[in-house]
Amino acid sequence: MLARDIYRDLYEEPGPTFEEKLFLVGKRVGVGLAVCALGLGVLDFAGIHSIPGMSNVLQRSQTRLASLTQMRKGAADSTRPIPEEVRVAIPKSAARPVAARPVQHSAVIDELAATRSKDALTLAMTPPRIARSTAMLQPAVDPQPVVAARTSPAAAPVDVPELSEVAAKSHASVPPEQELKLASVTPTEIASGSPTLAPAVANKPIPILLSEVPLPRAAPPIPPAVRLGLKDKEYARAQRCLANAIYFESRSEPIRGQMAVAQVVLNRVFSGFYPNDICGVVYQNANRHLACQFTFACDGKSKLISERGHWAVANRIARQTLDGQIYVPEVGKSTHYHASYVHPNWVREMKKLVRFGVHSFYRPYAWGNGSEEPVWGTGAAVARVQKTAAR
Repeated sequence: MLARDIYRDLYEEPGPTFEEKLFLVGKRVGVGLAVCALGLGVLDFAGIHSIPGMSNVLQRSQTRLASLTQMRKGAADSTRPIPEEVRVAIPKSAARPVAARPVQHSAVIDELAATRSKDALTLAMTPPRIARSTAMLQPAVDPQPVVAARTSPAAAPVDVPELSEVAAKSHASVPPEQELKLASVTPTEIASGSPTLAPAVANKPIPILLSEVPLPRAAPPIPPAVRLGLKDKEYARAQRCLANAIYFESRSEPIRGQMAVAQVVLNRVFSGFYPNDICGVVYQNANRHLACQFTFACDGKSKLISERGHWAVANRIARQTLDGQIYVPEVGKSTHYHASYVHPNWVREMKKLVRFGVHSFYRPYAWGNGSEEPVWGTGAAVARVQKTAAR
């Protein structure tokens, strides 16, 4: 046995000491806490707040548990019989007095109840009755001075009472069955001196607040087709020429760039410096090779329309522009444009307004801002262009 113990002490490894075990446990706990902290940091960085969410879940569960407990307690209390000693009779004298409700007039109630059996159209066409207020029931002032002032021209001038006072007198002196007739009196009857009203009302104009006067609406802008008098065949011809310019000049551009090309054509028509019809502007100097206003008209290339989708878009933009439904405020009164890969000399005399796609749009400085030229499109676009031109 002694030899076995010596052999074990010599050849078997001794176990860890207490300090080593304590260090190992602390190391494992530290690594676990570090992993938890790293996980919480990742969740917080991703926007997943786990700790507040868990606290909210615990609060909701506690609230739900408390509500269930109260409901169960209330159900138990409701089924429990009330002992005799708890039942107390409340004397009638201790009851709270109820405030007396205003008694409505039975005639008004009957009138409201009778409206169900009336025709809706007849009820809507019936003029409203004028309520007899307390001001109308005041004693009327003797209108003799007013009558005297009217009958005798040589009499001293008398102050004419206000319209409210005259109306109070007239309503106070008119029986209820004639109130409806008084409410339907027109300004023409007042001007003609109707005997229903006091004499002073016929000579005094009725005051009307300015805020209640309906102001006329602003006339909508006139569409280009109406300004140019285009109808039937002329309209179809102008639409075709404008669609050609849009298709061959800018079919690969964004939609607003294609709208801008159509607007440039119409701006030239209304400017006075170019022909006053759309086809004349589009094909001006088309007989001069590479010296015309729009390159596609004189470059000698085939004008075969092969992209049906772009052609449909060009026709739609042309039609809506002629009808005044399209106006690009940023383009404004531009009359020139060029592509980004072209550098013409005339840009030094132009004011650049905007760029869409590869096209930049200009207007000559010498031609002004074009405030006298027509504007079409929606009211907001017109107001924006006018505000820009006023600067």
